[in-house]
Amino acid sequence: MENLSGRADLHLHSKASNKPGGWFSQLINCPESYAEPLEIYRRLKSRNLSFVTITDHNTIDGVLEIAHLPDVFISCEYTVEFPEEPAKVHVLVYGLTEKDHEELMKLRENIYEFVAYLKQHQIAHSLAHPLYSVQGTRITKRLVEKFVLLFDNWEVINGTRGDATSQIEKKIAQIYSGWEKIRELEEKYRIKSLRSREYISFTAGSDDHGGMDVGRTWTQVEGARSVEGFLMGLREGRTKVGSEEITEDRLLNMIARVGYDYVKRRYNIPQEAKGVLDYVFMYSNDPLIAIGLKYKFGINTDRTKLLRSLIEHLPFFTWERLTKRQSLVELSEFILSLLLYTFPAFVKYAQKKEELKIKALAKEFDINIQKPTKIAYFTDTYREVNGVARTAQIMRNIALEEDMPFHFFVCSKEGREEGNLTSLKALVELPVPFYEEIRMGVPSFTELVDILERENFTGVHVSTPGPLGLMALVAGKVLGLRTTFTFHTDIPTYVRIYTGDEELEKISWKLFILIANSVDKFFVPSEYYRNLFISKGVNPSRISVFLRGVDTELFSPYKRDENFWSSKLGRNVDRVVLYVGRVAKEKNLDTFMYVAEHFPEETFVVVGDGPYKKELERKKPKNVHFVGYLKGEELARAYASSYIFLFPSETDTYAQVVLEAMASGLPVVVSSKGASHQHVEEGLNGFIANSKEEFVEKVRMLLFNRDLRNRMSYEAIEKARELDLRKTYLDYMCTIAGFGRFAYENR
Repeated sequence: MENLSGRADLHLHSKASNKPGGWFSQLINCPESYAEPLEIYRRLKSRNLSFVTITDHNTIDGVLEIAHLPDVFISCEYTVEFPEEPAKVHVLVYGLTEKDHEELMKLRENIYEFVAYLKQHQIAHSLAHPLYSVQGTRITKRLVEKFVLLFDNWEVINGTRGDATSQIEKKIAQIYSGWEKIRELEEKYRIKSLRSREYISFTAGSDDHGGMDVGRTWTQVEGARSVEGFLMGLREGRTKVGSEEITEDRLLNMIARVGYDYVKRRYNIPQEAKGVLDYVFMYSNDPLIAIGLKYKFGINTDRTKLLRSLIEHLPFFTWERLTKRQSLVELSEFILSLLLYTFPAFVKYAQKKEELKIKALAKEFDINIQKPTKIAYFTDTYREVNGVARTAQIMRNIALEEDMPFHFFVCSKEGREEGNLTSLKALVELPVPFYEEIRMGVPSFTELVDILERENFTGVHVSTPGPLGLMALVAGKVLGLRTTFTFHTDIPTYVRIYTGDEELEKISWKLFILIANSVDKFFVPSEYYRNLFISKGVNPSRISVFLRGVDTELFSPYKRDENFWSSKLGRNVDRVVLYVGRVAKEKNLDTFMYVAEHFPEETFVVVGDGPYKKELERKKPKNVHFVGYLKGEELARAYASSYIFLFPSETDTYAQVVLEAMASGLPVVVSSKGASHQHVEEGLNGFIANSKEEFVEKVRMLLFNRDLRNRMSYEAIEKARELDLRKTYLDYMCTIAGFGRFAYENR
């Protein structure tokens, strides 16, 4: 005999669920659903569902409209109360008659009498979404154990809820399998069990209110050839559950379609917009609309994902319109599109907030849904030449070598993947103020959330406050993940230097303080910035100093080449006073030029590039030379072949180049402002200057006192060797992951 499987979506709603569902819908008097029963029937059949039902809230009016059609059975979702405590649940009842419905409506105030009636009349039923609160009911272990005494079937896949909840519900059901466990609960609560079997079976339904996603989650009974056979399978617990992918798209589709129906019944929607929206919400199948969406927005996706894709593309479309025609209409469209863009995040956040409550409840049952640690590291700069990018590159290599659970994300127009590095495809690239050589990509926020959830990341680390970094931080918060942030660059000070606006600087500080107090751990590169953030109101327990070592094999005095600078500059060179870094205003290179003017017989070299280079070349002394960026061995030889390292920057949060210079045997002269003096001990391995004049004096002492210079060179090397590159980065990565430090002092 052929073994057939009968499928049905056992939780869905129509226009008969006509009461407002939440505080906002109550405020505007918007019903839970506008879906026509006949539309639901046709869509379910088009999706190959064997049997059809509708489970409206406390009414069978919707399903009665299609009860005459083949394969339909009458069902309802009842709100039922516990008489002994203020608790309500939803019970899904299947295959009932109109007379049954009348009786059940009378019994809803007493769940024991309600379930007893179902058992007495052999009516199939299931407890809907067992761990979700109904009308403010507090779900407790006590209440769940009462569910165990009453219900043989639990709905464990609900199309509007996540997979973690399903896992917990299944585990609880399994914990209480067996008559012995049921008898123990009877004794505990002095309640007679109404169970028919010793194990709990599972059901599934879409819980769709809009009509778009019905049938995408289902309950299956093997061998069910008829409605009667299917219902018998439900009663006997011979069920299997299944679903297409469950994402926030479903809840988004449902809310948006109900909202669209509400609006179009009250207001006139322009015909052009109505045509598109009717297609998006599956009221029409106009192929011209599909072609228009494909070529206007580049959208070519499954109909159930069309709304999200459209919301994703709208801000960029309206921004383009606004740049072409600056008017109040275009501005309003752009602002509205931004609000719509954030809506999926709010939907996901609401889901995750409820899920966190359920996970907390699960611990009372000794259930801990713990995922293996997996960190998503986000940086807006990776391939460029700067300290932030270099840090990310070092960490990525260590993660590969040590098999650490880190995956690195950047964003560019060329979306691609290289091992543990993913380049998300940028929807648009934006120029970076003050950094002409860098363009930051803006990814799809929903794609970002999807990746974090699909790939089971447990933490998000952000190394840059650019579009990718900030969006990743929000995505991590939405998903309830551990979030960490590193303050690499003193952006507030840069803002003041470049704009001269102290108010903008204050606003920038407030934004960083907000970030620092919202993440689980906020990393700063030095004690200077740790103290600065504490003084500005950041909780000290959130701040950790990220110590960075130096590669003492690469940067070493043994790399010295007596002819390096003579060859590089094309002239005979004796001693070089060196600067390495970005050529920009915030690096205080005017002081470097000032010092050079006082020693016209010495050679001063700038290694690096940046937006301030052209201006400096026009006014530099003759003894200053720009050689551009140097990397690897060539940079190591440049350091080791120099005499003094002069670094006047007042804004650096760490200044890795200072440590590289010290490892190469150079005494350093740095500013007392900022954090570049983090590893400098005054008069021992370098000098700390408070003014231009002090820089000149300190450099003079080193140029004309060889013994002092050599003694400081030795001490500089010793200091640099204290911080092992690999150990400091391993400490940093372990702290990001939440494991704590293992080699250096915990700060």
